[in-house]
Amino acid sequence: MHKTQGEIERIEHKKQVLWQQLEQMGCLWSYAKDAKPDDDLLIEKALLYLEFEDLHRLSELFPMRRIQNVWRQRLVSQGEYYGIINWLLAVMFFDIKKPDRYLKQYGKPRLEIRA
Repeated sequence: MHKTQGEIERIEHKKQVLWQQLEQMGCLWSYAKDAKPDDDLLIEKALLYLEFEDLHRLSELFPMRRIQNVWRQRLVSQGEYYGIINWLLAVMFFDIKKPDRYLKQYGKPRLEIRA
């Protein structure tokens, strides 16, 4: 199914609103003011910094499968770095029944420090 020009413009506007919300929160200090994010970057930053109540906007813009793939590739793959955030997203946003197993499976192993 193809989207009309009006639908495409509405989607792009919603993406811009999310990006501006992240800017206002101070989460994008390292990006140029006129930066146009790619979709994966927008998904990543929204998952990291927006409240759970706001995350439903992502599912209005992107299929859940895509959101979960970005999450797995960009956040879960960081291992324990985003530990509690990933666990909460797994349980509350993605409805993953065994989050510890899932995160262990897709997260990178923790580096061991040897003396």
